Amino acid sequence: MWTISKVLAMAVLTGLSVMDYRIRKVPRDVLLLCMAGVIIYQVLMGNVDWKLSVAGGLSGILFLWISKITNEAIGYGDSLAILILGIYLGIWGLLEVLMTAFFILGIIGLICVVIKRKKKGLAFPFYPFLTVGYLLGVCIGAVSYTHLRAHETEA
Repeated sequence: MWTISKVLAMAVLTGLSVMDYRIRKVPRDVLLLCMAGVIIYQVLMGNVDWKLSVAGGLSGILFLWISKITNEAIGYGDSLAILILGIYLGIWGLLEVLMTAFFILGIIGLICVVIKRKKKGLAFPFYPFLTVGYLLGVCIGAVSYTHLRAHETEA
């Protein structure tokens, strides 16, 4: 079921994907504004248990650390998006989105390397893959963090 928050998240991810694809850069100010919005949303709405949100945020912080130690093999903008999605979806929703995004990225990378004979150093913008991962998760119902909350309150 598409809620207003899911539609808004999809619109923001789509806009950021277009930016990442065209100019290979996403404004940090936009990401920080999104982070503030997600934190406010979670505090007011509480759709995800705070522990799951914190765990999702910590996963994003792990990606920021990986960005730093690898000299941005994974860009800071990508890691900030993972941090924001982690707070918004919680750890389990984030892992579902990331698994889908990395799986699709791996398939496309493999196709480009094997069939098109591209070099191993080929780089793709990651936001479009995050967006597709989120979209598939919402459509399939995997990224349904409200179900996680409902099961916790029943137990």
